[in-house]
Amino acid sequence: MANRSGLSEDEIREALQKEYNRDNFLYIVDNYLVNDFSKEQRVYKISKKSLFENVFYFGDSKNCSVSIFEVKLLKGNEKKRVGITQEMFSIIKNYGISNAIVAFVDNDEKHFRYSLLTAKYEIKENKIVRVLSNPKRYSYSLGFDCKTKTAFDYLINNEKAASLDELVNKFSVEVVNKDFYNSISMLYMKLVGGERNGENFKGSLKINSIMEHNKYSEFAVRLIGRLIFCWFLKEKKSDKGIRLIPIELFSIDTINKSANYYHDVLEPLFFEVLNTDKKYRKDKFGKEEIYNKIPYLNGGLFNPYDDDYYKYDKTSECGIYGVVTIDNEWFIELFKVFNTYNFTVDENTAYDIELSIDPEMLGRIFENLLAEMNPETGESARKNTGSFYTPREIVDFMVDNSLLEYLKIKTKINESKLYNLIKWVKDDNYVIDFSFDERKIIIDALYNVKTIDIACGSGAFPIGILQKIVFILEQIDEDAKLWFDKTISSIKDNLVRKEIKKKFDSGALNYIRKLKVIQNSIFGVDIQNIAVEIARLRTFLSLVIEDNVSDTEENRGIKPLPNLDFKFIIANSLISLPETDNNMAYSIFEKDTTSQTEYIDELKCISDDYFSADVVEKYELISKFYDVQKQMHKHYNDVGIRSKKFEKLSNWEPFKNIQSSWFDPSWMFGVEDGFDIVIGNPPYIQLQTSIDDKKTKLGDIYKDEKFKTFERTGDIYCLFYEKGLSLLTSSGILTYITSNKWMRAGYGNKLRNYLANNSNPLLLIDFGGNKVFKSATVDVNIMTLQKSNNENKTKACTIENSSEDINLKEYIDDNSNEISFNTESAWIISNDIETSIKRKIEEIGTP
Repeated sequence: MANRSGLSEDEIREALQKEYNRDNFLYIVDNYLVNDFSKEQRVYKISKKSLFENVFYFGDSKNCSVSIFEVKLLKGNEKKRVGITQEMFSIIKNYGISNAIVAFVDNDEKHFRYSLLTAKYEIKENKIVRVLSNPKRYSYSLGFDCKTKTAFDYLINNEKAASLDELVNKFSVEVVNKDFYNSISMLYMKLVGGERNGENFKGSLKINSIMEHNKYSEFAVRLIGRLIFCWFLKEKKSDKGIRLIPIELFSIDTINKSANYYHDVLEPLFFEVLNTDKKYRKDKFGKEEIYNKIPYLNGGLFNPYDDDYYKYDKTSECGIYGVVTIDNEWFIELFKVFNTYNFTVDENTAYDIELSIDPEMLGRIFENLLAEMNPETGESARKNTGSFYTPREIVDFMVDNSLLEYLKIKTKINESKLYNLIKWVKDDNYVIDFSFDERKIIIDALYNVKTIDIACGSGAFPIGILQKIVFILEQIDEDAKLWFDKTISSIKDNLVRKEIKKKFDSGALNYIRKLKVIQNSIFGVDIQNIAVEIARLRTFLSLVIEDNVSDTEENRGIKPLPNLDFKFIIANSLISLPETDNNMAYSIFEKDTTSQTEYIDELKCISDDYFSADVVEKYELISKFYDVQKQMHKHYNDVGIRSKKFEKLSNWEPFKNIQSSWFDPSWMFGVEDGFDIVIGNPPYIQLQTSIDDKKTKLGDIYKDEKFKTFERTGDIYCLFYEKGLSLLTSSGILTYITSNKWMRAGYGNKLRNYLANNSNPLLLIDFGGNKVFKSATVDVNIMTLQKSNNENKTKACTIENSSEDINLKEYIDDNSNEISFNTESAWIISNDIETSIKRKIEEIGTP
């Protein structure tokens, strides 16, 4: 592309990778971003409590409907992404500006962001108000140590924008994600073998004596996930600029110098360093400086599972050669892709979006790799599991709605106050106006909330819940003092109390917030082991990024990650733990509720202690767990009656990477009183679908599970509605996004009856023909329900009509043709006032 004038393209590349320069920014805006930059400079006023040092206005573009700003951040505020975005939107809203290009500059000017802020406003009663779509901020991270290829390709190496749509395309996160995924999926195919884009690959991965393609696929996804995780860790530095993992271990030069990079470098890094406490590391890994810089992580992420095919060889100081073989060239190609993109350890939100690779990309990669065709069967894993990755906007909306309904019940605080507290974007002139007692009530509610996704996939909803709870806590308990006091009072172990106090004193406030939220509130189940691994990985990453790195402290100040074996379970969540013996009569063991309670209590104590156990305590607790199983075995032998329940419990292996054929929250999570929130995107698969080589149909698997919603011609998501409601507390909240066919199809009759009798629907949004999942043809709805015995009655209304008591099933049967998704005639079930209904619809917008 020819240079227009002034700076050469090489000079522009250099400008994007060094300290901020105002003239360079304005030059790029004028020559590469908009085609009608009208210059005008003035200073904007800011409040005394501002995160900004100053705000400059530099003009606008009429064609793109965008204004140009520069913002200098006050020192110490650089990482407050949501707060920065909120304040900037407030500023432009006060001046009636809808869209802005902003250079956000760190106080030392070494790092900066080019951001596009977009929103839609209209004037009502002389006030500027937001309508329909959420404000969004899209940003490229630039400056020292930043990768700028993506920014250059989309901002510079394209024509000037002549409209807002063209400008938005220059800041498209979807394009960045798609480019990255396409590169990774091609490398995945080169690793496992198969056909892509008309090209057939033999596969760089060889596993001795293993022929099953699914074993290769799982190994490949786990390897790619671990490498991306390590790449994120490589980006995290101490205050002295020393990385958590030395960059040398991931250099092309290191690969070229290695006879076998996977064996020589990665296996030792994974299994002998990251997975091993420094005082227990073998041979050179406990001595050499390059490894001493790497902290012990724990958490099970780098435990060598059976299907890692790893066995340490003392002579080679790595795994045995010849068991797993991967060509060095594959890693060179992978790292070249990684080096092209910025990696940010901060999770994006639907409100503030970094055009970098963030932790959510792990989930996107996993979900999409499942859709790759199996060359042996011709079936895709996605088709078999009925899973689709839920867009971030949908996750945010469902999380917000669930927490709002939960907090309304638990706190009795005014809904509008809670609504503004929860959402990213605040109403005009909103201030945190909660009394001390109200703050304590909210913190108590969030401390005790229990949430579960029983088809969690790669963890989008659990992470969404975690993010939003922490966001709320940051607002009502800014110094985390109330949360800290609540946390400390519940910890009996003095060493753990001391560690939490240390984190609090060091300012790692979000670390102690997230740690307790994960321990108390986050639970997930999925039938696929690799899904659970990725969900745990995302949870680990969300926590470790909040820890402070100190080069002078033990383990570099990094607290070993918690063990999540009892937080994310590999299981079939639709199959319950049996309650009867083979003769369909209750066994003595199963009648003996006192003994059952004792065993449950013992396992709950083990799981609680296991969460924060160190490397020695962990294996002691695993041994203790198996001792409890032996006690149960002895009890069974003493009773002398065969029990299906006992057989399932005695064969349960939570510490291994294998699926449990049953699910029970009491035994697995120690949760006996139900969950406050069940949330998720359950699979959509017809029960007549065959799922294995024996042509077993799903209907045959679930026909004996006593589901009231079971219909052989139906879909599995109907069973998930029933199962989800059964797991709730008496007033718990369920929010699902599912196929909307249950509203109209004959097989949905049983579900409609069940919902009418067992739930109080709070919100139903039917998307009609608007596609939420771009890769699926299915039409969907979002529904929020409260568990309730409502005697076949509920309230229903539209925006235009008043509420009346009607039968849910009959209303859906009689009015299904009315159901469509737009803000004029969206069909809603709700106990809420009409203004709140309309507000909630506007909050989500049309996807």
